Amino acid sequence: MPGLAIAVIAPGKKALMLHGVTSNAGRAVNERSWFSIASVGKHFTATALLELAMRQRVDLSKPIGHYLTDVPSGWANRSILSLLRHSSGLAEYLSAAPEEPIPADRSSFMARYSSLSPAFNEGTGWMYTNTNYILLGMLIAQLHGSNYADALHNLFVQINCGGATVASPSWAREANENDLSAASIDLESAKREVIGDGDVCLTPNGALIWLEQLVDGGLLDSQHHSLMFTAGPIATGRPSGYGCGWFIEPMDGETIAHHGGHFDGWTAMSILNRSKGSGVIAMCNLAPGNTRAIRHIAQTALESFAPGSTALSLNAMSDTAPELTQRIRTQLLREPNSAPNSEYLADELRLVAEHGSPVRSVPNLFAGEQPMGFDLVQRQSHETHTWHRYRLTYPNRIEHVLVGTSPEGRIFWAWPL
Repeated sequence: MPGLAIAVIAPGKKALMLHGVTSNAGRAVNERSWFSIASVGKHFTATALLELAMRQRVDLSKPIGHYLTDVPSGWANRSILSLLRHSSGLAEYLSAAPEEPIPADRSSFMARYSSLSPAFNEGTGWMYTNTNYILLGMLIAQLHGSNYADALHNLFVQINCGGATVASPSWAREANENDLSAASIDLESAKREVIGDGDVCLTPNGALIWLEQLVDGGLLDSQHHSLMFTAGPIATGRPSGYGCGWFIEPMDGETIAHHGGHFDGWTAMSILNRSKGSGVIAMCNLAPGNTRAIRHIAQTALESFAPGSTALSLNAMSDTAPELTQRIRTQLLREPNSAPNSEYLADELRLVAEHGSPVRSVPNLFAGEQPMGFDLVQRQSHETHTWHRYRLTYPNRIEHVLVGTSPEGRIFWAWPL
């Protein structure tokens, strides 16, 4: 990684860890260097929309078509909350025409992707799709009466966070090249209408300020702050592992929130343990291919700074269901481009697999090598489901995956950290 920045907080302390050089200029990474955070920016979109809901400017239970009257008819009845939680069933627009440039304006986006049929009925499954957050970005702009960038900058001003801006990955490179100040803005992003799925840049200083407000709930009231970090339900009665802009994981009575992102030369990872008041944002200027490394670095940094904050603190436990573990391992460490066995998938995950999106399907954690260890470190049983957390040990990193199974032992959720 040419350059790396890690911002960490815990009760009564905070710190920056900086390494290397900015992507173009060769300057040393410092507290004012810019990093694009890609899909980590989704929770900024969620924050802006929840803040509007807090001020009763939007009803999250209403369908998106109530506000955006130009959305395709097949999308219009999906609730705003289902978009926030990725349970809307809307298809991934990035998979429709990956060779074509993404339209920059709202009308072109609607025209280009209006033929995409939803993958499933709202709430019957869960599928991460950027389409949801593109529509939410449009909704924020419409409710704000200006544009998405202005709406988010209003949030940054409220918490005096000059090290956060709405900008493209290329702007971040140019900003570092020219040593632009935090007051600079990306004029192109300010005009964009197809935005909201990950268009935020942070400096290390800005990441610290933003982390503090996430832990303290400085921008939202308790109701909407809690909503952000509450996993959404699925029609089967089981929970998803996603709230509003965050993956949500149970860990020994606590809740871990996390989100990663990588795009156009940048990779980022954010992890929060709100029970312990701790969090980390790790950012680097090299992508693709560094998602797994950033996950490892972020967990290690947070665990070192605030012990007990991550799954790294869990010990391997006795596995009373080794056959189920082996079946899970086989499904999640498949050969490249191979499909999971639908016989082992619960209904909500089978819907995603059968949809066949080349962008979002059942995760495959295989990266060319089998882990040296695949150890159970957590199991929590509930009436409708069981959570399993496994530790994958490699020579140069440790990974975790949270797996949810139905009472019949079928997988309904799987996501790595």
